[in-house]
Amino acid sequence: MFGYIMPFKAELKVREWNLYRSYYCGLCKELKREYGLFARFLLNYDMVLLAMTADDLACAQPPVCGERCIAGPFTKRPVCGSSAGLRLAADSLILTSYYKIVDDVNDEHFAKKLRARFLLLFFKGMKKKAAARMPQADKLFAEQTLAQQSLERRNSTSLDEASDPTAQMTGELFSYCGAQTEILRRLGMFIGKILYYLDAAEDYEKDFQSGAYNVFLQNHLSKDETVEQTQMLCRMCAGEVALCYNLLNLSVYKPILDNILFLGLPQSIAFAGKKRPHHDRHDSL
Repeated sequence: MFGYIMPFKAELKVREWNLYRSYYCGLCKELKREYGLFARFLLNYDMVLLAMTADDLACAQPPVCGERCIAGPFTKRPVCGSSAGLRLAADSLILTSYYKIVDDVNDEHFAKKLRARFLLLFFKGMKKKAAARMPQADKLFAEQTLAQQSLERRNSTSLDEASDPTAQMTGELFSYCGAQTEILRRLGMFIGKILYYLDAAEDYEKDFQSGAYNVFLQNHLSKDETVEQTQMLCRMCAGEVALCYNLLNLSVYKPILDNILFLGLPQSIAFAGKKRPHHDRHDSL
């Protein structure tokens, strides 16, 4: 999965960083509560933004307490209690992971296809539960996964078309965050486009070697041209994200969300096409 949307730790206050970290750890705990131990391995940073946005718009402030976990059994870490935002993020992670695996089943490489079929056995029950909670999202994800497969089979050269399925799926998830549905959907769509472009740029060499579809390769761009194009497209999309974000009625988590979108996301865009050294850019959790 992606994992590009993170805060810029150096500009956060200590209590803000601890609160963000409590949501990250809280999402891990929520995945275990709702979907079992295996689901914790799906954890990524992107869904923390979804959880905090949903809880902020609902004026929810779940309690935070110190807990030990499998990643740090000897030291207590701040962990956010269960909330509607964390449940939304957990359900969303299951659906996005499931349909990523469905897409991998259609991969032309036998080993990847076999691994994906094996993983689907583990996901069957989890996906059924998440789909029951988010039926409209499940329907849209299925449709957009087919759309992605279709454009890849056609070797589409359109950057906008290639990013649209991811944009539609991310937009759908953000529409669950609150009453400002269309603003949230548009916000999520442009975040989705950024995620797609960054991921395609990072996978450039791997896709070149394997022969897998990559929209930048389809346009015969060099790696340097791909990075330049990615940064330009992402900055344009980030401008649209900012316009939508500034229309939201945010309050308690706004300083953290400001940091993620106006400082952390530009950092990820600046590192387009490179492997992400999280310890240097954002500091690991």
